[in-house]
Amino acid sequence: MSQFLAEVKEQPAAIRETVKRNADLAFESDKPLLFTGMGSSLAASELLVGYLQENGIQAVAVDNSELLYYHSDKFLDLHQVVVVSQSGESYEARKLAERYPVTAVTNTEGSSLAKSAKRVLYTHAGKERAIASSKSFTTTVALMLLLGAKLAGRSLTEPLFAAADVLERELAREAELRERIASFLDPERPLELLGRGPSLCTARQGALTLKETARMYTEAMSAPQFRHGPFEIIKENLQAVFFNPKGATYEINRNYVLEMAGLGARVLYVSDEPLEHERICSIVMPSVHEYVSVIPYSLVTQLAAVELSARRGLVAGEAKLISKVTEKE
Repeated sequence: MSQFLAEVKEQPAAIRETVKRNADLAFESDKPLLFTGMGSSLAASELLVGYLQENGIQAVAVDNSELLYYHSDKFLDLHQVVVVSQSGESYEARKLAERYPVTAVTNTEGSSLAKSAKRVLYTHAGKERAIASSKSFTTTVALMLLLGAKLAGRSLTEPLFAAADVLERELAREAELRERIASFLDPERPLELLGRGPSLCTARQGALTLKETARMYTEAMSAPQFRHGPFEIIKENLQAVFFNPKGATYEINRNYVLEMAGLGARVLYVSDEPLEHERICSIVMPSVHEYVSVIPYSLVTQLAAVELSARRGLVAGEAKLISKVTEKE
């Protein structure tokens, strides 16, 4: 078993631990929140910003490097800056924390970011060694949504525990899921990952995971943006993954996927209910809650990463050009 797959299987316990250990904590700020990260940390930040904005709370997410070089301290002064970094050692996160007082969200006690930050909030994923994020991403999502819901006067505690339960059940049929996914997707062809709202985060993280592991050319895009021009590539025998949890655009998305398949696309469809079409492979999985769905639905691309990597002669989570911690620009 690869290190990456072993860490995928550790997610249910890590999510439960993260929720339990942060049950009494909250974001503290009298200013709008500004979240910043890179890679999967940025994806988790963008998810939370969407949730907060939907609940009438001002928040924004900005890529670490863009914030570091293209935003002034005057802009930072208008916000409570929250730097998200699993390792706490990535170059841009360290530099930003050295320059400006920040709150940190990290998995790593004693890291440079944790030492520099004025306040630290910890995920409790345990050590993650594989290059591609799995449990560090889903525990970050869990922590961010847990605390974001409190700020909005709501609670996502039970949906987050439920998401861990869904992951545990789905992992029990891991071999079946891997075979279905890998028999439908071609690792030698480009792959489009689509969603709306919270599922755009699932798509972005999935695209990143497949690039890091199977070295596939992938693109994540919102489904409505895809219609504005890129829709034409359906005529090139497009393969896509479409995430559709129960939520605001559920029926719109079902019709959209059927239209794509009718025009010739092959679509791996992840949702609470199946779609019947010869060019659609439905992975039925409880979404729990539209925003929390990112946690269980990310399992699909994690398992795809394992199987598609193997079919290309690679080991998911191992890399030649990159390291776990990005220490230079």
